[in-house]
Amino acid sequence: MSVVVRDLSPQFLKQYRDASRLALDAAANVYEGNLKKRFFKGYYTSQAFRSTAQVVQHVQREEPTFGGNGWYTKVGIPEGITATAKPKKGRKVRATTSRFSVGKIALAWELGHHNLFTRRFERVAIFKPVAIESARQMIDTYNRVLNRYLERGKAVR
Repeated sequence: MSVVVRDLSPQFLKQYRDASRLALDAAANVYEGNLKKRFFKGYYTSQAFRSTAQVVQHVQREEPTFGGNGWYTKVGIPEGITATAKPKKGRKVRATTSRFSVGKIALAWELGHHNLFTRRFERVAIFKPVAIESARQMIDTYNRVLNRYLERGKAVR
């Protein structure tokens, strides 16, 4: 009589790595959705301008990437997307100069700037507060997806 002892850790580690990728993507999806909801409320301090539609359209997350410390992903606004100016009556929509990219406009409001129209320093932080508010929901989503994947051995979306 003989007993075979096997080490199944490579299979488990692969399954865990796949599960953690899907869980991270689901958690990032929660943050991305909450960011878009917050941007729809308006961006500027007066809340009168609705030009944040350009910002909302370009909030996106990257595919998770595996690095030395595990999976990571980025949620935000990619560089190089040129802001467009509102067309005047009878004219076509035109792109503004590259110095007014959507990402730079959002960054100026996030970090603060001296507003030329109101002549005051204005700041509307959105990314960090939304991340803090979404943390519990993101953790719960991550854990739920990870546990279901590992229990069933297949993806849950």
